[in-house]
Amino acid sequence: MTRFLPLLAALTLTAPASAAVAWAGADATTGGFGVHAGAALLPIPFIGTVGLEGSAERPWRVTDTSVNRVALGLTLRDLNIPLSKVDAFATLGGQALLPSSGGTTAYALYGEVGLRGPVFGPAGWRAFVRGTSAGTVGTGLGLELRF
Repeated sequence: MTRFLPLLAALTLTAPASAAVAWAGADATTGGFGVHAGAALLPIPFIGTVGLEGSAERPWRVTDTSVNRVALGLTLRDLNIPLSKVDAFATLGGQALLPSSGGTTAYALYGEVGLRGPVFGPAGWRAFVRGTSAGTVGTGLGLELRF
């Protein structure tokens, strides 16, 4: 046990000094482009931050059969990866696919996991993978501002 304590202390020293209170960003995904924004609900020391995040996306090419995506999820962010400036996040939530030509709205659950890292000041990059209960999988890259 005494050998484990220095390792635990070293890992906790790599935890971020403060987590984001709010964030907003833009993403390019395999299906289109969009924006996301969120706010922290509960910081959990040495683990991360629980927050609420919403997003809206549009397809790259709008046709009669294309759909816009809106989503709202509960996210666990700021999961520090020791000895790096990168952190991880995971989100679970619900989404609505809104047809551009007035068809039927489809609803599904989604899960998203990804990594975030610094670029300059409060700006950072973000990469993620998303899967839905409707059987779709996608990936994305984006930029994010943290406040």
